[in-house]
Amino acid sequence: MPCTIPEKPLSLCARVTSDGQITAARIYFRHEGAEFFSFVNMTFGGINYCGTLPAPKERTKSIDYYIEAVDDNYESKRLSTFQIAVKPEGACDFPPVEKDPTKAASITVHATNKKQGRKLDEAFEPTGVSFIPIAGK
Repeated sequence: MPCTIPEKPLSLCARVTSDGQITAARIYFRHEGAEFFSFVNMTFGGINYCGTLPAPKERTKSIDYYIEAVDDNYESKRLSTFQIAVKPEGACDFPPVEKDPTKAASITVHATNKKQGRKLDEAFEPTGVSFIPIAGK
């Protein structure tokens, strides 16, 4: 199983293709066992779409995630759910740590359910993260 290290934001990239133009690509993520996913938008970097996830806290064991893309025909494609383990620094050979300090300091996380409340899941480090809750009463 791939792994990452605690206290460092992750950069995940994927090759996303479609018959039409990709209009949105997102990474949906949650800590293992959480009820709801949150998501971050991905940006096109010339070859792949990439997104930055908030840093998992040390007590977080693993992160479940999947990628979903929508094309200009409003067709949605969702990949399988994957899991990435969170291990101590040195126990993970190639952690996908975000190397761009600007991206690591400006992560926008969107809720997918009102029950997630108004703040980031406590399994993730809130530093540099803007959390967008579900609007409503």
